[in-house]
Amino acid sequence: MGAIEPEALGRMFDEHAPALVLYARQWCGTPEDVVQDAFVKLARQHIQPERMIPWLFRVVRNAAINARRDQEKRRKFEVQSSVAGGGGSGGWFTSDDDRIDALHVTHLLAELDLDTREVVVARFWGGLKFEEIARLQGCSLTTAHRRYQSGLAQLNERLEGKWIRQDPTPSGR
Repeated sequence: MGAIEPEALGRMFDEHAPALVLYARQWCGTPEDVVQDAFVKLARQHIQPERMIPWLFRVVRNAAINARRDQEKRRKFEVQSSVAGGGGSGGWFTSDDDRIDALHVTHLLAELDLDTREVVVARFWGGLKFEEIARLQGCSLTTAHRRYQSGLAQLNERLEGKWIRQDPTPSGR
């Protein structure tokens, strides 16, 4: 048995990819990528595995577990960086007793729409000015500021009033 023919690979993808995506989803947040990578790996095999479908499931499982580990490492690093104040002036999320669970805040940020999240992260963690954020996103200064305010309001609402703003602004403005 030599390398798999492109037509056969396409048919196999159409037939088995949905089940493989569902299978990978139990371990990671990027199951489509994992499945696509598994099929690319299969296409690169010089000799076909004897039983391709079980081989694909094994490759998908291993890749999904690795992807989850990578996501957890990345998330842990991001959380540690945010708690340590890696991008600015100390911890941003504080409560009366202790810091709010940074992992929880990371999940809340992930719930924001992409443009809003990008502005909040760029402003808080990146320390960018609104003019820089507007250029980065290709939007007006007003839009960048509105997205930032919207993001803060959404986070505040989801944190149930536990948000204490650390960004110094004069009161009454």
